[in-house]
Amino acid sequence: MKKNTQFLVTLGLSALLFASCSSNDTEIINEAPENLLQSYTLKRDSSGAYSIDFHTTDNTDVTTVTNVDNTNEIILAEASHKTATKHSNDFSIENDQLKIGFFEANNGKRTNIYIEDENITFAKGVTEFLNSYSITANEDGTYQLDFTVNDNVSTDFVYNENLDVYEIHLSAGESLQKTFSRHFEVNSDKMLKLDFVNHKYSGRTEEETAERKPRIIQELI
Repeated sequence: MKKNTQFLVTLGLSALLFASCSSNDTEIINEAPENLLQSYTLKRDSSGAYSIDFHTTDNTDVTTVTNVDNTNEIILAEASHKTATKHSNDFSIENDQLKIGFFEANNGKRTNIYIEDENITFAKGVTEFLNSYSITANEDGTYQLDFTVNDNVSTDFVYNENLDVYEIHLSAGESLQKTFSRHFEVNSDKMLKLDFVNHKYSGRTEEETAERKPRIIQELI
C-alpha cells in the first residue's frame, strides 16, 4: 500500500510539472513580437529642410535604403546586442514629394509617411504663412502636431468629412498667436491626413486661390 501511495504522489507531481511546462511554452509561443519602433517626429524647419527623429528599443539595428520608387525606407531588425535608442535622418524634397517608410522586420509592421511640398530652395514664397511644423507619433498611437506661422497670419482648423482630412487654413490677417498644437487620432483605416491650406489672392481681379501644401499622409499597415 505504501508503494502505491508513493507511486501516486510521484505521478501527481509529474503531471503538475508537465502542465506547468506546457503553460509556459504556450505563453512563450503566444507572446507577440515587440514593436521596435517606439515613436518618431517628422519635422520641417523654417528653411524647408526635412528630418525625422525616432526612438527604438535598445536591441534594434537600423538600416536606411532608397527604393526604386524613391521611398526612403528605414529597416528595423532585432539585434543580439545593445544598440542606440535615439536616431535621426535628414531628407530632401524631390519633385515636390518625400516618401519615408519604417519596416519592422520582426513583426512585419509598416509605417508609411507621404509628404507633398515644394522645395523652398527653388520656390519663393512657400513660407509666406507657414514657418515650420512637426508631427510626433506617440507610443499610444496618437499624433501631436506643432507648428509656427509667420507674422500677420490667421489660422483656422477644419475637419473635411468628404475628404477625411484635417485642414489647417492659413491666410493673411491680424493675429497675436504664432505657435499652435493639435492632438489627433488615426481613423478606422489607421491613416492620418493633414493639409495646410494656403489662401492667397492673385491677379487683377484679386481672385482667391487655395493651395494645399504641405500635405501629409501617415499610414500604419
